[in-house]
Amino acid sequence: MSIIFENTMSVPWATPAGIAYIGLFFLTGVGCMVSLPRAWTVADIEVRYGLVGLLSLTGLWALFKTAFFIAPLSLQSAIYIIGLISGFGAVWAWLYFASAYTGRSLHKNSTLRRLGGVAFLIITVLKLTNPVHKQYFTTTEMTTPFRYLAIEHGLVHWVSTSLSYVLATIGLFMIFELYVESGYDTTPLGVLTALLALPVTIDLIAIAMPQLIEFIYAPVGVAIFAVGTLFIVGDQFLAVRTTAQGDAATIVLDETERIQAYSPPAADIFPELDGATGTPLDDALPAVAATEDKDADQVIERDGSDGPRYYLISPRSMTMGDSTVRVLALSDVTESERQRRNLIQRKRELDKQNELYRAIISASFAFVFQIDTEARFSFVSPSVEDFTGYRPDMLNGEPISILGSDEQAIKEARDYLARVLNDGEAIQVRGHPIETRSGNTVYGDIRAEPIYEPSVASSARTTENIIGAQVMVRDASERRQREGLISVINRVLRHNVRNKLTVINGHAKMLAADLDGDSASKADRILNAGNHLLNLSESARRIESHRELSPKLEPLDIVPVISELLTQLNEEYSGASVATDIPETAIAETQPRIETALWEILDNAAQHTGSEPTIDIDVTVTDKQVLIRIRDYGPGLPETEQKVLATGEEDPLVHGQGLGLFLAHWIITNLDGEVSVATTRGTSVDIRLPTPPETVTPETQPQN
Repeated sequence: MSIIFENTMSVPWATPAGIAYIGLFFLTGVGCMVSLPRAWTVADIEVRYGLVGLLSLTGLWALFKTAFFIAPLSLQSAIYIIGLISGFGAVWAWLYFASAYTGRSLHKNSTLRRLGGVAFLIITVLKLTNPVHKQYFTTTEMTTPFRYLAIEHGLVHWVSTSLSYVLATIGLFMIFELYVESGYDTTPLGVLTALLALPVTIDLIAIAMPQLIEFIYAPVGVAIFAVGTLFIVGDQFLAVRTTAQGDAATIVLDETERIQAYSPPAADIFPELDGATGTPLDDALPAVAATEDKDADQVIERDGSDGPRYYLISPRSMTMGDSTVRVLALSDVTESERQRRNLIQRKRELDKQNELYRAIISASFAFVFQIDTEARFSFVSPSVEDFTGYRPDMLNGEPISILGSDEQAIKEARDYLARVLNDGEAIQVRGHPIETRSGNTVYGDIRAEPIYEPSVASSARTTENIIGAQVMVRDASERRQREGLISVINRVLRHNVRNKLTVINGHAKMLAADLDGDSASKADRILNAGNHLLNLSESARRIESHRELSPKLEPLDIVPVISELLTQLNEEYSGASVATDIPETAIAETQPRIETALWEILDNAAQHTGSEPTIDIDVTVTDKQVLIRIRDYGPGLPETEQKVLATGEEDPLVHGQGLGLFLAHWIITNLDGEVSVATTRGTSVDIRLPTPPETVTPETQPQN
């Protein structure tokens, strides 16, 4: 009987010490498992996974330790090994939790995760194979204070344990660093976290005190930390977590919208927070509470030393079980908000300018539109409807042919557009026909310019950067109608005048031949007057023929033109004496019809300087212009004729003798030239024509 009693008293549950050990680890394991449902309610998924993993593995470790004491001696070694594996896994779960809770990304680093997995597998294999190599631990049966297998740790254990303690310390450092940086009063949370290190102290004491079993007490500290943070200081646990998300200035509110805590940077922004803990937000910070939607980001304004400062308030809620905190994170957005407000002000100014521009466009043009590189309308101003009958939405995306009056007009429009899009040319077209929605034809003066990619600097633009064309249309229908009427009247008058004058001249010739004396002289005067009128009719015809010609300029050598005119002058005025000072070439930016203007001036000089006129022609070329000077030595051009040639104008009461000089002025000025007259010792007419931009003149050509 004494033997049976001795064996019974030696089992753990039969001794006070054994009950204490079993109860300690059992309560630890149960506490961890009971805390799991609450851990699953943590809103942050990564923190949740870390915390659940830590509680699960620590709870299993504690339960295996409980089983170790109540299992037969033959199973205790195996149970201890399985518990060690769970405990080593809890170390990695702790690191995962610490990294996620403090806002780091170590737990996401694939390299660190692979290294951790390899280390875990190696240590696990060493633990499982311990019965073979016995380098991790050995066991000795003990009967004091109760019967159990005492664990004698080997070298591999101490290496593994050292690694575990180092990793656990890293996690502790990350968490305590967060507590310090958060700015909150984290004393209760800090105490709970510090209790994680208490079991390590007990482990060290157990080595020196035989009264304590050398058994690793770490699960107890983890359980105290987890249960305390989840059930006791959960609000603070959540509040401190917000700083890990990068918000230095934060205000924490409880479920009743009372200020629970705030960080020092938040107090710097809002001095009203001093002593406001427990005060409703409406009372302490009415400007913050008055934001329109508390679930959306809002910007509030505060006075600063350098002017108004702006803070973005980003609210978010964090929950864990029945604990909920509302965090207001404050970010200084002064620079971006000032820029935003400046942009708004600038937009308002631009809107005013655009409205003014729109008014100017509306007053100056019938409508404005843009064309893309596919010759389709990409924008059309609203005024297009008054001109064509089409609404802008009817034209947007449509090809330009929709406004073509016929195939010829469509072809011309495409040719014009090709010059703009392909060559980067700015063009002007007069009286282009446009078909309205009702089928009528109207006419418009068109100005088109290329649109370049905005991101390309002006100095770097090429035709490759053209993305469309800007086109402005002015209503030319009334002018076209007037010009058409004038053209008809002109043709009719010219036709009838020429026919009647031909009859008059025929009869005047016959009268001059049949009559003598004063009567013959009168007949000659009639004939001269008729010829003068015929010349006027011919000048009018030539003016009309030049009216519709394009003003586009091109390089032209003036020397051959003048040579042809001199040949014509010698044929018509054989007695004329002409002296020239002309270079081999003289390239001007003009058009071939300049020949007509030069002839009118030469013809005028030859007609009015006697029977043997003397004319000088000088041509001078510079880098900017070609100067053609035509000088005669006659009585001098009358003032009225000078005015016609130099300005293209006539006095209503005093008219020039013909239309030739008017035609010369019109052609020269239409070709970007200038004409001036001087009447010292005869008449000197200067015609200045522009030169092409890249023309090299004898004066500018480099000398060897």
